[in-house]
Amino acid sequence: MQNILLAAGLGSRSEGKKLLLPYRGTSIVANAVLASLEADLFTIVVTGYRSDEVVEHLKALACHSLLIVHNPDYLRGQGSSTQTGARHLSQDEPFFISLADMPLIGKQHYHWIADNAHMDVVRPSFQGHFGHPVLLGPSFRQVILEEKLPFSMRSLLNRYPTQRLEVEDAAYVTDIDTLEAYHHLLATEQ
Repeated sequence: MQNILLAAGLGSRSEGKKLLLPYRGTSIVANAVLASLEADLFTIVVTGYRSDEVVEHLKALACHSLLIVHNPDYLRGQGSSTQTGARHLSQDEPFFISLADMPLIGKQHYHWIADNAHMDVVRPSFQGHFGHPVLLGPSFRQVILEEKLPFSMRSLLNRYPTQRLEVEDAAYVTDIDTLEAYHHLLATEQ
């Protein structure tokens, strides 16, 4: 299987720092990529803001299952970055879309979604809130590529029947949008 891992945003609520912050002996972004690779996913990392620094943080993970692509139009939003990643997907395989600022997602989270998927749109849901990663059937590659910018994946997926996977693990909705959220995460892990 494969995974578009979005790492292109401005991270404005964290002063643009969130993906590069230290976490578990590496950085937030490297931790996310490592989890994807450990789940045996061909991982397409889409960079944008601070691209050179993100790439530097991922050098130690270089392998045949990792492709890093840059979205020069990242200011056009997440839909633009998702399209950039989708251009590099295999056409005949399902794929995940995940976010690089979700440090608690591990290989087991990807595996659990894949093992319980029965539809073309599968989204984990924690206490009534959709989370990530999202698993999509192969046909959604073309759907994404044909969508007019700007768009959000949330609005796009709301137009399709969705399998809601109820989860009891907050990892599926825990992201690091602010420096306060990052410090809270570190405090809870001590």
